[in-house]
Amino acid sequence: MPKKIWRKNFEIKKCGYQFGIEASVAIFKFQPLIAGKYYLTKSIWMQENGDNTGTYFVKDELRGLIDATLDAIINKTGKISALHKKTIKFNQKYFSESKKVERMDLSKLMTSKLISLYNNLYKWLELSHGYAASTTWFVDSDNEDLTNYLLNFVKNRTEKTRAKLIFADSFSILTTPAKGGFYQKEQKESLEILALIKADAVARKIFLKKDIKEIENNLSKINKEIKNKILKHYKRWRWAPYTYFGPAYNLDYYLEIWSSLLRQKFNIKKELDSLSHKSAVIRAKRQQIFKVLKIDRQYRKIFNVAAEIVWLKAYRKDVLYYGCYVIDMILKELSKRYGFSMMQMRHVSPLEMTHLNNLSTDELNQRIKFSIIYTVKGKTKIIVGQKAKMFLSKQFFEKITIKDVSELRGTPACVGHVKGKVKVIDVPEEMDKMNVGDIMVSHTTFPALVPAMKKAAAIVTDDGGLTCHAAIVARELKTPCVVGTKIATKVLKDGDMVEVDANKGIVKKIKKV
Repeated sequence: MPKKIWRKNFEIKKCGYQFGIEASVAIFKFQPLIAGKYYLTKSIWMQENGDNTGTYFVKDELRGLIDATLDAIINKTGKISALHKKTIKFNQKYFSESKKVERMDLSKLMTSKLISLYNNLYKWLELSHGYAASTTWFVDSDNEDLTNYLLNFVKNRTEKTRAKLIFADSFSILTTPAKGGFYQKEQKESLEILALIKADAVARKIFLKKDIKEIENNLSKINKEIKNKILKHYKRWRWAPYTYFGPAYNLDYYLEIWSSLLRQKFNIKKELDSLSHKSAVIRAKRQQIFKVLKIDRQYRKIFNVAAEIVWLKAYRKDVLYYGCYVIDMILKELSKRYGFSMMQMRHVSPLEMTHLNNLSTDELNQRIKFSIIYTVKGKTKIIVGQKAKMFLSKQFFEKITIKDVSELRGTPACVGHVKGKVKVIDVPEEMDKMNVGDIMVSHTTFPALVPAMKKAAAIVTDDGGLTCHAAIVARELKTPCVVGTKIATKVLKDGDMVEVDANKGIVKKIKKV
């Protein structure tokens, strides 16, 4: 009988059992919706010191799911769009249910009520995040199958029609959703507040100061309406960078943005106009490229589904992060009552919430130090410490050999050609070393890293595909971006000089002058 080879599919910094269990179970549960049957039967989630250091699937099973999903996207666009619409409704419900909990005084609720609220949110987490996992994650998670399929199509059409277009740019536009998400909404509201600050003499004078603490201390002196909008905006959007463990933004984050933009004499009206017309501009550009490349109706549907996937992945991820932000409020209250730390609470399985009294700090600490979640057909088993290591020693994992390379290839996510100094940024704590004009290199990006992304002359990632966070944000920022290099963080280090050709998806090491 041939050996089962485990292939690494993803890893996540600062992530606990709540998502680990959900991902392992939901991935199995919802496969047939798109793929038609169960391809993935097993998974291994490795956990070490608060990080998911790798999630593995059986190689042949993974490829089966990806191939079936790609086939469905190409040949069953109507079915895919219907599933996406249902996924959006699940996400809207998860967001609204989380909003209800955020408004509650959890300290006054009985423990049974807290656990009931947690279980309800977890139910919507599973539906909202897992229902369309095949299209919003798996199809591009291994060899960027959907991205390469569409990229090659655009390249071939460009050559066949002899169109004077950069095929990577055309691909980027055709897979960009016209519909805005949370990021654009927050940006628009933030700029409207900046306009109010600029128009008010007292507020403008206060925000022109560089000392953010002084600005915060003087908020009581500005127009009450403006102050209320500032505080409302902060409370409404502070969860944006939360991911799985937080932290959320503090008020000074927003104060610093408004102060900085005001001192830069930023053109607020121009940027608001651009945001207002953005959807129409994208739609017009997409229609023009469809016409120039003579793309038929069937392929237009496929590109529309691809753009739909890009939007949905970002939307469901934002909803997930808001849900984590709110769920952590429940976990924090439970941690006080049971005497567990927040890290220990994050290593409690959602299935164990109803009997927290049965868990010991020693067991949870072992899970934190090293453990695995082994899932077979949707049933999970937690294995810790030495037993986990023994289990893993009997498995066969795909070996990846990394050689000394001077050139990396990936997928062009946003076109451009720049040179600069590498800064490897994988967690928010590393962002201080990022300077304007540096080349940001990450395993993967997420909302908390956006401040560093805004400084980057180019962005390069290991993970890839048209739906990855880096690709989505790079398009928003119009920053050259190459994703899916797989090994950039392994072969590049801080201070390396590189040339990023995001028109071709090539990153080259260059000698320092």
